[in-house]
Amino acid sequence: MKSTILPSLLAASIGLALYGPQAVANDVLPVLAETETQSVDQADGLLIEREQIKVKPVNNSSLSQLLKTQPGIAINDATGSVRGGDLAPEEISLANARPHQTNYMIGGVTTNNISTFGANDTAGGLGGHTSGYFFDTELLESVEVMDRNVCAEYGSFTGGIINAELRKPTDEFTAEYSFKMTDSDWNSDPTLDEDNGDLESPVWGDGRYQDQYQKRFHNLFVGGAINENHKLGIGISLQESDIPLIYNGERKDQGQTNTNVFINHLATLGAWEMSNELRFSEFTDKRFLNDTFTDETDEFSDYENSSSGIGYTLKLDREFAAGMWRNTVAFDQLKNERSADVNYFKTHFDYRTGFDMGSEGSYGNLDETQNSSKLKSVFDFNALYTGSIRHQVSMGVDVTLHSAEGTYQEDFHTFTQYSNADGTVELDSWTTTAAGDYKADANQYALFATDTIEWNKLTVNLGLRAEHMELFDQTVLAPRISSSWDFETDNTNRLTVGASRYYSGSLLGWALSAEKRALQTNRQDCVAVSDGNNVSLDPNDYSCESTKQYQATDLNQADTPYSDEISLNYDLQFGNVVMNAGYLYRQQRDGLSSIYNSELGYDELHNNMESDSNIYSLRFSNADDYVFLGGKLGGYLDLGYVDAKGSGSTSSVYDSQNDLNGGSSTEWVMLDGELMRRTEMEAGSYNSDFTAGLAINANWEQYGVMWSNFINYESGRNLTLFQRQESHEIDGEMTGVAVMSSAEMESLVTWDTKVSWTPTMADERFTLSVSVTNLLDKQVKISTSGIEDNSKFTDDYYNQGRQVWLSVSARL
Repeated sequence: MKSTILPSLLAASIGLALYGPQAVANDVLPVLAETETQSVDQADGLLIEREQIKVKPVNNSSLSQLLKTQPGIAINDATGSVRGGDLAPEEISLANARPHQTNYMIGGVTTNNISTFGANDTAGGLGGHTSGYFFDTELLESVEVMDRNVCAEYGSFTGGIINAELRKPTDEFTAEYSFKMTDSDWNSDPTLDEDNGDLESPVWGDGRYQDQYQKRFHNLFVGGAINENHKLGIGISLQESDIPLIYNGERKDQGQTNTNVFINHLATLGAWEMSNELRFSEFTDKRFLNDTFTDETDEFSDYENSSSGIGYTLKLDREFAAGMWRNTVAFDQLKNERSADVNYFKTHFDYRTGFDMGSEGSYGNLDETQNSSKLKSVFDFNALYTGSIRHQVSMGVDVTLHSAEGTYQEDFHTFTQYSNADGTVELDSWTTTAAGDYKADANQYALFATDTIEWNKLTVNLGLRAEHMELFDQTVLAPRISSSWDFETDNTNRLTVGASRYYSGSLLGWALSAEKRALQTNRQDCVAVSDGNNVSLDPNDYSCESTKQYQATDLNQADTPYSDEISLNYDLQFGNVVMNAGYLYRQQRDGLSSIYNSELGYDELHNNMESDSNIYSLRFSNADDYVFLGGKLGGYLDLGYVDAKGSGSTSSVYDSQNDLNGGSSTEWVMLDGELMRRTEMEAGSYNSDFTAGLAINANWEQYGVMWSNFINYESGRNLTLFQRQESHEIDGEMTGVAVMSSAEMESLVTWDTKVSWTPTMADERFTLSVSVTNLLDKQVKISTSGIEDNSKFTDDYYNQGRQVWLSVSARL
């Protein structure tokens, strides 16, 4: 993970235009850490260090909120406007890939949730997030994003890598505590319109219309040297959100918590450098379900979700005469659980007195546990020379062992019930998941080698990763090649081109879901043996027309998803201005979707998801801060443009194609009256076509005042809206076609700002801050979910309005 630091931000032209000689490039005075609000930009991606994390105005202290304004990075914030109390991070898409193809790392170790990733919270199924840990960014040393020219040492993605480094202890003792909070009374109310006004009731919602909330974040880090050979650091974060939700016309106390704990131990043991890291994270969320068709909430619909992770990493490095030997051993256990009032979910149609319908029950008790053991050993050889050509060779092995297990403590039932006019009761589409365990495992084994060749102004990076993936029973080869020409030999005028292939990581959730199917039985058209029996869930009390046992499916029938890229980057420094221009062409191929085949009785896997994306980016920044009105000024300007075609969503649910369990077999669509294949549609993503971000940050050290600003522009997202399903004759055969229409959402300009004061009279041990996101309180429609031209089945969502955060921190 090599990074060439280019301290960001160009607001110099603004300062020069307004203040002329008062703004003069400062090459003498050092740039204080507290003023380094720039992010690091280079050909291999993006590096944001701790001091930049601290000053950026954001809402939740999550990776998604930290990264969301960077070009080529998109997050699923479509419903965030009505869920202001949420603590969980949004899913992140890199290089326009589906979110589950983002590789989340902590300290260079993959920590992805691959058993419940990306799934929706549904009856009998756990919702999950691709990131196994929801770490508070206040506990991070740095965040690195790699979305192009990624070294062959790293795999398990087709989008990119997000690597978070937890805070490390230093030689000096440090103790820091911070508190941050916001309250809905300080912030804008969610914006509703005629299409989603029912969320306030809520009829169609899931009990999470969050117009009232209070969020409180506590953060503590203590660390330092124990003796000359040992350093110890401890970090603790507690995030709380009180959310009194609407419950049958009243308010019911609900809430979320997110707890993070880690211990870092660094040691020098003779010739060995050792690092121990113990990490823990737990997110809890209390919910209830509303009746789907009435304004009431069923008393048995409460449940609680939790996602937790505990892990350990040991790193041992040693310098030998021939080079450096790096070793990593890690283990992570990720657990998703749900505790519910009841183990059934019923939809009821009543024809006894006309027509009435309703629903009741909950999503059931369920837990799933994922265990991942990882071993990586790399030898970095000392530089070798053949004449004037320098070679830097590394070779390594990477082994990951995955296993997962799920448990139903009791039988779980989902069914539709009919009360007929004659008093008889029928159960239709009655699926029972029997109490029991289901298991799956999938291992990966990789060998990789890299060679960095340097000759005069030319640098060539050659890499190859060979990997065997048990889940797909395939061995794949991923070449990685990039080349740079340094026109000035000092990294101030450099052109880089690259071509690489990346393969998906393990998708263990597919195998686990397939095994879960084996516990399920489906009964059709069941009539109660005794009249009026509409309560029993005992199959012996009904006579059913058919009973069918589900079957597990074999994942070896699928190919491993992959992506190919071509990249071009140009870095140039002229005077105090640094420019980076980038282009990335990324093909996503063989993406998986899962469709249940009722005739065969099991899930079918299809390698039918693909996209082609052209991603352009341009950044201007300053190399050194400017002297400005007695202080220092820095900034950057980011421009980004994304043009993508591919497998767009054919569902009425916004971007559901990013949910692996919500696949589609539809190959043909009628988009705005034109018949085409799905691969010719606008690719499903969270990206706006065009984005622009301007950061301007000022610091008056003598007064302890810092002012950070970020102005962001997003063009309206292009969505496809489902209308209906039709049959058309294609190549002589009647074929199912999804009829869609395109829609362009509204463009958006927001201004985020943060003012911090560190009083010099208090020996700079206290800091008070006020942060306001979306200061102008601009809200526009950013997504629509549902069936077009039918407001009863459509929800519109807006971006979040103004939010005010207060924070205080103290340090010893």
